[in-house]
Order: sequence, then C-alpha cells, then structure tokens
Amino acid sequence: MMSDTPEEHKITIDRRPLWIVALDRMRGGVLVAVFFALFFIFLNLEPPSGLTTQAYRVLCLFLLCVCLWSTNVIPLSATSLLAIAMVPLLGVMEASEAYSFFGNKAVFFILGTFILSGAMIATGLSTRLSLAVMERWGHDPRSLVTSIYFFGAICSCFMSEHAVAAMLFPIVKEIADALKLPAGRSVYGKALFFAMAWGCIIGGTATVMGGARVPLAIEILEKTTQYQSTLGVLQYSQLAIPLVLLLLAGGWAVLTIGFRPDIEDIRPALDALRQKHARLGKVSFQEAGVGMVMAITVFFWFVYGESLGIANIALLAIVALFIMNLITWELVEPHVNWAIILMYGGAICLGEVMASSGAALWLAQQVFEGFITSSLMFLVTLAVLSTLFTTIMSNAAVIAILLPPALSLCSAYGISPAVATLTVVLPSNFAFILPIATPASALAYSSRYITIREMMTMGGLLSLVGIGGYLFLNLVYWPLLGFR
Repeated sequence: MMSDTPEEHKITIDRRPLWIVALDRMRGGVLVAVFFALFFIFLNLEPPSGLTTQAYRVLCLFLLCVCLWSTNVIPLSATSLLAIAMVPLLGVMEASEAYSFFGNKAVFFILGTFILSGAMIATGLSTRLSLAVMERWGHDPRSLVTSIYFFGAICSCFMSEHAVAAMLFPIVKEIADALKLPAGRSVYGKALFFAMAWGCIIGGTATVMGGARVPLAIEILEKTTQYQSTLGVLQYSQLAIPLVLLLLAGGWAVLTIGFRPDIEDIRPALDALRQKHARLGKVSFQEAGVGMVMAITVFFWFVYGESLGIANIALLAIVALFIMNLITWELVEPHVNWAIILMYGGAICLGEVMASSGAALWLAQQVFEGFITSSLMFLVTLAVLSTLFTTIMSNAAVIAILLPPALSLCSAYGISPAVATLTVVLPSNFAFILPIATPASALAYSSRYITIREMMTMGGLLSLVGIGGYLFLNLVYWPLLGFR
C-alpha cells in the first residue's frame, strides 16, 4: 500500500564527482590497505636500539592492531583473530602456544555470563523484573527516570551491561512512544534514554560480572606477573564501589538538574507498562528456576569465587540450567556475543606476547620515561589516557592497548601491578561521551532523542566526575585499605 507521507517518496541525488563517491564507498578498504602497507614496510626495517627482532615484530603487530581497533574499519573480533594468527607466522611463538590463549579462564567466564544473561532475557525474567520496578516506583516523571537509572545500574552489577541495555531499550522506547514524546526535542525523552545508558555503564563498573573487560584485565595481570598478582571478585568490588557511588550520584544530579521534565502526566506510559506486565502472565517455572540458579551463582561468585574459580562456577551454573531443562541452546544462542569472545581471546594473546617479548616494556619506556617522574603522575596519566581512548574505541581495546605497557613499568615507579590494572580498567568504563564507546551509549543515541553534542557535553561532565572519583580512590580510599 502506498503511503501518503512525502518523506517516504523523497529521493536524494548525490551530485558529487564520481571519483569522490567511489573513494567514499571504498574508504574502509583503502584505510585497511594503508595500514597493512605500513605494517609490512616497518616490519622490514631494522629494529630500534634495545629491541630484539622478535620484540620489534610484536611491536609492529601491536601498532597494526591499535590502528584497526581504534578506527574499527574491520570488526574488533577480526583484528583479534589476525593477532592470534600473525604471532606464529612472524616466528614469535609456536602456533599451539598462541592458540592456547583462547582457551583461558577469562574467555570461558565471559561465555558463561553471556549465557546466564541470555537465560534471564530469553525466559522473560529480566523484562518482568524491570516492569515491576518501574510500575512500583515510577509514579511521576522524575521517579520513573530514577527507577530506570538505578534498575539498570543494579542489573548491570550481575549481568553484562550490554545485555541489560538491550533489555531496557525497547521498554524505554515504548514509554516514549506511549507519551508521544517528540524525538530530538523532548527533554524528558532525553532524560529517559540517558538514564538507561548511564545506569547500565555505571553499574557495570561495580563488579567483575558487569563487563567482560574486567576478566580480560585480570587475565592479562595474572599472566604478565606470572600469577604473583591478581584481583579477587570481592576485592575488586570493594576497591571500586566508592567510585561507582560517586558516579551514580553525579549521573543522578545531571539527570535531575540538567533535564527538568517538560511533561507532568505519565499515566499513558504507566498504563502501557501495566498492559505489558499483564501479558506476561504468572511467573513461569523457567523464570523461577533461572532466577534461583542466578541467585545461587552470584552468591558463589562472591563467597567462593577465589577458591573455586569464577569461570568454573559460571560453567557449572549453565550445566545446571540445562540439566533442569530451564533453557535450550536455541533459546540462549542469540544472546551469546561471539564477536566479543573472539576479541578477548586475541587481546589476551597479544598482551602476553607483548609482555614476554619485551616489546611492552620498551614501548612504555619510550612513552612515559623522561617526562613522568612520579608514580602519582604516571597513574593519573594512565587514567586520563584510558578515559580518552574509551571515547573513541571499545573498552576491551583500551585494556588490550594500555595495560601491557603499563604493567611493564610498575616496578620502575614502585607501583603494585594490581593498582595499575585498576587505573586502566576503571576509567575505561567512562564511556559516556560518544555512541561508539559502548553499546549502551549507541542504543541511547539510536533512539534519535539524543544528539552527539548533548552526549559530548553531558557525558563529558560525567567523565570529569569519574576522574575526580578515581583521584579520591588513589589518594584517600585505597591508602586507607593498604592497597598501594
């Protein structure tokens, strides 16, 4: 049926010269070709003073991966697979050893959290919980935004923040549609989607389960220090929680002060939520069972995570779900992000090779030594770089790029490797400024209620709060705990 909407019949003619159009269409391929050409040119040069031939080859591969990760001209997972394949091809390490990094416990823990999160989403348990929270506490415009914000934060403590954002987005979109909020102009619409994104991002900082970047960083830390230094599940949360609370308070202040509601009546939205909740019916056996297994799993992660291993607990929980016939593989498979899993396996491999070959130490010395003279300045520089990098690339890529060089200089500055790891990990989650930084921000921007300028200004404020929170941790809180 033909639509009467004139926009649907609008045809845009590209009047640029043909060669410009062709270059525009081919710019991704051209950029990849340039990166690889430079890689092979540098690969055939003589190594700089202080680098062995093998370490120089690793450094060339690392810089190639940095270019590909930062521009995202090919998927992050493809870049990581390239790193795994090139390590043996460059003669740096045996193929069997390089491929073995993909089978590390961090990758299996990430796989486990994806499947557990997928079970909650696929059975409808997560949707039921979110609707119940919004109905219970969202009685006026401000409280509805607050309920979305804090519910997203709490859920992201125990599920992947990406999964929580994907779960909340259609519900928030339905609220905006029920209230007939004009996209791009509604102040309340902006607050709703910022609350969704910021809550998920901040909550994901609180625990090891909130984002796969933390297991990645811990794995790189353990392998680099030959398991002499690590971070436990409870220890990580204890060290990070003041920053999370400061960010939650800062985000809530920005939402309430910077986005004063331009509507008063939200009854249409509440009616839509009640109807959606009613359609779910009574709590099913699968929902109750998944909720029970998830609660037991979280308990074991916090209490027995260090002795039993968080990856082992996650895998046993998944087996329990299948034994109890609560899920099927077809049910949870769409929620398993294989691209992220592949990306992390390659990043761990590259980080280990960078450390063992000496390339990480050489690179760190060239970047930091000479003008950064104190340990505090070194840590603050790391935190700022992590914040800046996570604005333009995924936080997993930030950790893969920054952490190996940072760990190599810890002894020179008299810093614990665990402190350096947290200094890279925590700011890497300040992904508030651009939509490319994390899926939660990308989903919020895709709603068309938020502009890039608004993301940059409001997200920049929140990132500054985060840097201030990190300084509080470093100068006040961590010393009180004896964590130096």
